[in-house]
Amino acid sequence: MEALFIYLLKLSISTIVLYLSYHFLLKRYKQFSFNRIYLLLVLPLSHIIPLIQIPVKEDLSTSTVHISGINSITSSSSEIIQQTSDDETFNWLFLLTLIYSIGIIIGLARFVLSYFQAYKIYKAAEKNQVEGQTVYLSEKNIRAFTFINKIIIGKNILHHPDLKMVIDHEKVHLREKHFIDLFMIELLSAFQWYNPATYLLNKAIRLNLEYQVDAKVVEKSNMRKYQMALISMVSDRMALPQFTELNSNNLKNRILMMKSPNTSKFSKLRKIGLLPIFLILLAGLSEKTPTIEKSDSLEKDSMATETKLVKENSSNNEITTIDEMTRYFSKSLRYPEEARKFGQVGSVTLYFKINNNGELTGVYEVQPSGDVYYLPDGNLKRDPFKRNDIVIVGFVSNPLEKPIQINESNQHPRLYEECKRVIKDLPILNIEKLKGKTVEIEFRFKLKIDKL
Repeated sequence: MEALFIYLLKLSISTIVLYLSYHFLLKRYKQFSFNRIYLLLVLPLSHIIPLIQIPVKEDLSTSTVHISGINSITSSSSEIIQQTSDDETFNWLFLLTLIYSIGIIIGLARFVLSYFQAYKIYKAAEKNQVEGQTVYLSEKNIRAFTFINKIIIGKNILHHPDLKMVIDHEKVHLREKHFIDLFMIELLSAFQWYNPATYLLNKAIRLNLEYQVDAKVVEKSNMRKYQMALISMVSDRMALPQFTELNSNNLKNRILMMKSPNTSKFSKLRKIGLLPIFLILLAGLSEKTPTIEKSDSLEKDSMATETKLVKENSSNNEITTIDEMTRYFSKSLRYPEEARKFGQVGSVTLYFKINNNGELTGVYEVQPSGDVYYLPDGNLKRDPFKRNDIVIVGFVSNPLEKPIQINESNQHPRLYEECKRVIKDLPILNIEKLKGKTVEIEFRFKLKIDKL
């Protein structure tokens, strides 16, 4: 749950910064097509940026975790139980999650309901030709609006002197497919209902679409006459987010924009100014994934340590019993630093082959095909020898400012790499029951978290 709220916080910050960038850099300039694209990308980018993973190089330091073998842990379960500081914390997280979920449900319900209301108006309307354009005439006392790819007007304005200009206005909405912008902003806003910037963004998108339509219409008509038509058509705005309509609470802004001069040459510099803002967001809000860089000296120290561990298993550099093999794994395995840092736990199952001399001939992630050997009674045996009681426990501190999230999976690459490393360094297995056999072994990685 903590991860969800961290993500939502980053999502909100990204939305606020991108909206403010539009407000201060782009809003006042006549570059409506560019602004449309930018505004349309704000919410999708805000959702994506916190999920982007940027690799960061880190040096591999020697792990100081405690490793346990079969005798230390008797549980066969790989489940990790995290204790919170108290039950109250969990209850608060649960309550916040519940409130957030209810907000999403209400937002989506409003989205669907408004769409259904507009659809009912369209279905009840009568298809007709007005001013050479196919429109749908509604009996309701409404003004003109565009619903997806349909123009709907109320019969009460059929004889309005500026009807042609009204239809020309809606034709631009239709041709530019503005319903896509409105559909996206209303849908994605449901997931950021708590963020004031989302509502400001919604308003900015709608206003920019009207700016774009106004600019197209005045290219082919008298600006003064068009402005008067807008004023005469002002009425209470219908609260249906899935369509555009002629009237607007921002009529004054639209008229001022029509009168403003064309975009200056400095507007290009403002567009370029968006790039460093985006890069800062990317650097500050994205996930940092460490990539391990092992130095030569550390490599040599690691090899020396592993050689010493192997020699300790048997005086003749051989392993002669199953218990010795288990102790070898317990001493040699280390919990990978990267895996500990990111709370990676789970099971790793590997197969390795031993020839008749007790030497390792191969390590596999899946059971090699065609493995057949005989039991002492002469019967065929296809199953490998199994050993599934190797448990590796890592101790890690859990800072309160950035709690470690447990990530359980049987596919963590770093855990597989560590297990393969130790198996490949196996000394000779002078164990008769394993010679010429395939051995299946399961390692279970667990984390024990200490609260700071």
